[in-house]
Amino acid sequence: MAGAGYKLFQTGDVLTAAQVNTYLNEQTVMVFANAAARTSALTSVLAEGMVSYLQDTNAVEVYNGSAWVGVSGTGDLTEIVAGTGITVTSGTGPIPTVALTTPVAATNGGTAQSTYATGDLLYASASNTLAKRAIGSTGNVLTVAGGIPTWAAPGAPAFVGASGFRNSSFTVADSTDTYVAFPDTDEYDTDAIHDPASNNTRFTIPTGKTGYWLLQFSPMTTGHTSAFSNRSLVRINGSTKIYRHSMLIPANSGEYDIYFSKVVKLTAGDYVEFAVWQNSGGTRTYYCAVNAGEKQGMATVSYLGA
Repeated sequence: MAGAGYKLFQTGDVLTAAQVNTYLNEQTVMVFANAAARTSALTSVLAEGMVSYLQDTNAVEVYNGSAWVGVSGTGDLTEIVAGTGITVTSGTGPIPTVALTTPVAATNGGTAQSTYATGDLLYASASNTLAKRAIGSTGNVLTVAGGIPTWAAPGAPAFVGASGFRNSSFTVADSTDTYVAFPDTDEYDTDAIHDPASNNTRFTIPTGKTGYWLLQFSPMTTGHTSAFSNRSLVRINGSTKIYRHSMLIPANSGEYDIYFSKVVKLTAGDYVEFAVWQNSGGTRTYYCAVNAGEKQGMATVSYLGA
């Protein structure tokens, strides 16, 4: 019977009728003109595992003990029936062919779209509903309006920065870093960077603005009977000095601005302070506003970007 398996015959072995039937006849792919011819030939010897090929349908089938079935199993797609949005060219095949005549509704797993153009985007316009958004113009950015994605022209970036100011002079001891307070009303402060009333030497980097900052400082002083050096400098978080600008003031000279400008990478939460140093041999006076309406000695911090 079929299922006998495989036998390796040796020289001199006697080939019995049972072996011919089991190892040869019942375990080959038998070719028949059609199913009727197969039934006629095999009615009395059907055995589970037999394999046949039918010439009229070009089908390979196996006998499962009770019926002949396709070798791919009983789950084959054998027929498609026309329905809403579906046109059937050949419903029974051997390979059924169909065509979609209308888009499948988005709520049923389709897109509900019948055409697409280059650059179109699919998005959910409502719960379980797909829609498409046409490509925007060159230079547009994808933004949100009314809870859905929308193409729009990019807006101008908002300026971020602060300018501290003091309307009075201050003194700097000899050979000592003096960190300057800015107690008067700021010229501007976009993000609570500087507080004239509390810790007013500090300019603090706001949340979300880690990146590159332009620092500027311009104190002013007058000459002395002998030449001396001036320095303007900045430090981070009360300890790290990151920049010094030195200037030699000639003897018996006029007014001098000790200006410096520096781009520095800072982290949100860092604070910077500006200082003056001089070695005239005594205390020196520095100015911020020498005439009504003039604003000198200011410190400014400006965010340039990440």
